[in-house]
Amino acid sequence: MFMFFTPKTAFPIGLDISDLTIKLVQLTKIRDKIKINAIGQIKLAPGVIVNGDIKNQEALTQEIGKLIASPQYGKIESDEVIACLPETQTFIKLISVEKKKDLDESIKAEIEKHIPVPVNELYYDYQVISQGITEDQILIGAAPKTIVDRFTSLLDSLKLSVVALEIEPVSICRSLLAEESVKSKGQSDKNYCLLDIGAKRASLTVYCRNTILFSISLPVSGEEITDSIARKINITSEQAEKAKIICGLDKARAEGAVRDILSDEMGKLVSRIKDSLDFYSSHYSEFGAINKIILCGGGANIKDLPGLLSSELGVESVLGNPFINISSGKEKYGEIFLEKFIINIKKSKGKKTPGEDHVLLQGKELTYATAIGLALRGVFIDEM
Repeated sequence: MFMFFTPKTAFPIGLDISDLTIKLVQLTKIRDKIKINAIGQIKLAPGVIVNGDIKNQEALTQEIGKLIASPQYGKIESDEVIACLPETQTFIKLISVEKKKDLDESIKAEIEKHIPVPVNELYYDYQVISQGITEDQILIGAAPKTIVDRFTSLLDSLKLSVVALEIEPVSICRSLLAEESVKSKGQSDKNYCLLDIGAKRASLTVYCRNTILFSISLPVSGEEITDSIARKINITSEQAEKAKIICGLDKARAEGAVRDILSDEMGKLVSRIKDSLDFYSSHYSEFGAINKIILCGGGANIKDLPGLLSSELGVESVLGNPFINISSGKEKYGEIFLEKFIINIKKSKGKKTPGEDHVLLQGKELTYATAIGLALRGVFIDEM
């Protein structure tokens, strides 16, 4: 009897380095099935990275080394890496350039309009998205040389081969949108806003007809929301984090106290998103209306948040699916994508009556959107 084995191909590590955590994902492909080969996360001490800027490279190097050596699932099988540059330190936008003008000079002029950093202190790249009779549409991305060089030096010190350093919104789109898959056929007429609410920052990326138009930072973060709850109802940060997840925007829970606090924070978020949608309508009306808002990041798990955004903005809002371009779902990986919270519930109103511990499971797959998107880059390029 003959046995045939299908060779497995391992792709570069997707490495998401943020202020508070490092996440990695490595994918593999068996025939046409894309699956997770390894995945892991490790927390960083405060001050190692501040606002996307590496402050303690030695400590960061040690933590990345630990994570690569011992991911929570699987085993790393490559020394190649695709990492993301911090969203707060980068710039990405679709611009129109007249054909008669020098393309490189036009891009430099556009960068100078929007980034308070001299062009000669930036690395930048561009992609021609479409060509018209009188003008071309160009997607440009830029980042400070100091930031890029620090990340490159960091990865070199770990003896990792850098395949690419990518701007974060690009990775998020690749993770959450089926249109980004190589298998997606033809031009899509769908328009999306991708809302990433992380622990330290939030961002909104507008994606229309298969390309990013622009990305902006938003005045809200998971940490700020937790701190606001802790401060206003006088509880610990740990208790506030649980309250944010359990109660969320549900007015029936905790007598609506958490909802009231969250409503203030979400009001700021909604207002800024409205401003962004107005900007989109004014400058990119030819693309048509936004069809859907897709949420990711840990803050996306706030109870009833998609419903609030749908109601306030008049646009369908949903939680993203970072497995949309992967053949296997989160169920296969056990508790890797689950976070446990233990809450104590009293059956009696008596103050001295002991409560009963209950385990609350919170999905955390939305926090891996960037790392999965980075890992998919290597797969999709291989499939082209």
